[in-house]
Amino acid sequence: MSNVKNSDMEEREGLLAEYKTLRDEILSAKERRLQTVSLTVGACGAILSIIAGAVLGSNSLSTKAQLAVTIGGSIALYGIVIPSQIMTRHLQQTIHRTGGYIRVFIEPRVPGLNWENRWNVHKAQHRLSKGLSGIGGIFYFLTFLPLLLPLYIVSQSTPNWPLIFVLVPLAFWSLFLSYDMHAAISKGWKWQWELNAKKPSHTQKVA
Repeated sequence: MSNVKNSDMEEREGLLAEYKTLRDEILSAKERRLQTVSLTVGACGAILSIIAGAVLGSNSLSTKAQLAVTIGGSIALYGIVIPSQIMTRHLQQTIHRTGGYIRVFIEPRVPGLNWENRWNVHKAQHRLSKGLSGIGGIFYFLTFLPLLLPLYIVSQSTPNWPLIFVLVPLAFWSLFLSYDMHAAISKGWKWQWELNAKKPSHTQKVA
């Protein structure tokens, strides 16, 4: 009997240690996610101000040259925004998977640990988005930001306006990533912890 109690205590201590490690990983991922978004917003603001100053503050550039500069600057902006979206989405998917593991494999075996399960039930009851509504909104804004200056230059009646179509694939890619971050629709958001937990093991099948 004593051995059984000791075994249960050791198992519980092991689960609590694993829980703490996983929660620390979640907090670390959240911190990196915030840093990524903050750095992206700051970098985009700095680059946009430089481009605007170079184009709008110069009287020597022709309209064609202004459009070329703004198109190049917009490509540079998407070169920052899109990788940032991919990294932020990856971090959030990691948080989801870790939280799912805690909910399925740890909380049911340790009395008093209910956060992940209760939060999951709350989201289901209130139909809350599985993605990041707030950060998704930030990236919606950043998706359209690179288009502002080129569209302004095009509105000045430049004959090279078809150049703006160079930005269309990048804009749609960024828009999809923003929507996916908000709605969590792609494969990467889904984890199989619940399905795996319900599957009988090979030994159970044989038995």
